[in-house]
Amino acid sequence: MANKYLMQEDAPFDPKLWQLFNETMTDIAKAQLVGRRILSVKGPFGLGLKQISITDVQIEPGVFSNKTLPLFYIHKTFNISKRDIASYEREGVTLDLKNLITAVRECATIEDRLIFEGINSHGLVSAPGTISMELSDWKNVGQAASDVIEAVTKLDEAGFHGPYLLALSPDRYNLLFRRYESGNQTEYEHLSMIIKGIYKAPVLKNSGVLMSDSEAYASIILGQDLSIGFIGPAEERFEFSISESLALLINEPSSICVLKG
Repeated sequence: MANKYLMQEDAPFDPKLWQLFNETMTDIAKAQLVGRRILSVKGPFGLGLKQISITDVQIEPGVFSNKTLPLFYIHKTFNISKRDIASYEREGVTLDLKNLITAVRECATIEDRLIFEGINSHGLVSAPGTISMELSDWKNVGQAASDVIEAVTKLDEAGFHGPYLLALSPDRYNLLFRRYESGNQTEYEHLSMIIKGIYKAPVLKNSGVLMSDSEAYASIILGQDLSIGFIGPAEERFEFSISESLALLINEPSSICVLKG
């Protein structure tokens, strides 16, 4: 069922244009989003979901209040020339989608910032109650594996025995592809023997996060999934929106080990 709030049905376009938009958005988002690769996604539950109930909190004896988690709404706009759309629909001329791609990438970056760092909220690396450790400089091959194994041991000791997922800032991630001097194996290949998935997270800077892979410990709550909406004409162009709503739910912060550079 179409989302009436996106107003796609009100737009004077052929369905093939929306198909092109949606396929492009999906392809770019899948390549860009990292948080959804390491966390279970629940939903989408619809744009109208603005918060979820977590638990009752006792304010004073006999008086309880409902603790809730708000969903963040992410919204970006882009526009495309009317003439370009007309040429695409009539002649099949390739449509310049750079504005759409930019908007999708911006939304994806904000989503990952919410998940990893938090924006006026707690993210994976800023939530209270997580385990943490300092990383060495990784100048020498083998240091990365030693640090990650130490982090795995910390989670093991906390009662979380895997499987594990690892997200690293690009500078740290790229160092994993150096080969050991005594063999033909990279640190990435070495760590893949004990880590279920290793991912590059551009929103992280000189840091990382190792976590136990279970939706019971942490997950993403989706209200509206990433979607394209029609706003209307704007002079000689048509204006569109990219939007989504989501929240990071952390039930067991001690299942997360923050790797600090």
